[in-house]
Amino acid sequence: MSATGSMFIGIVGSLLFLISVFSFSQRNWKGGLLWLLVGAGVIALLTYMDKPSANLLP
Repeated sequence: MSATGSMFIGIVGSLLFLISVFSFSQRNWKGGLLWLLVGAGVIALLTYMDKPSANLLP
């Protein structure tokens, strides 16, 4: 993984985590859980795309 990609993934993950914490603080449990799940999916997708072997796909 590249250093720039890791930094970008960290920033996006942090922002999504803060959004979910804000939802939990507003007593919106379903929204907070949804943001956590979406954040985990986005981090997984970005991490996969940052791998060097991801460029070999057609």
